[in-house]
Amino acid sequence: MLNLFRKRMKRRGALTVEFALTAPIFFLVVFAGIEFARIHMIQNSMENAAFEGARRGIVPGATAEDCEMATKNLIEIIGLKDVQVTVSPNPITSSADSVTVEISIPIGASNGFGLTGFMSGKTMTKTAKMPIEWAD
Repeated sequence: MLNLFRKRMKRRGALTVEFALTAPIFFLVVFAGIEFARIHMIQNSMENAAFEGARRGIVPGATAEDCEMATKNLIEIIGLKDVQVTVSPNPITSSADSVTVEISIPIGASNGFGLTGFMSGKTMTKTAKMPIEWAD
């Protein structure tokens, strides 16, 4: 019995040391997973918004402002800021054969959680292009 007590005394604090060594790695993996999920959500939202903006532009009588507003409305739903939307051709005329919508969003503290910082200062860009089918 005395021998068992001595073994326990030698291991006192081992759990604390093991936790101190593994906790930073664990939290790094958890926070990186959260940040990657946020970036993936932003990419999917940008693709959807660019598609909807281009879809709005292929309707006869649509304007570049209609495309831009449709795109920005979808982007604002998830709370992204400093969005740049480019529609070409601008203005949309009957001689155009397609509409292209490009979205650029800077990644930083305002558009991410900022947990990892590896994407901080970079810009994400998505483009959607759809052919116009003019009615005769």
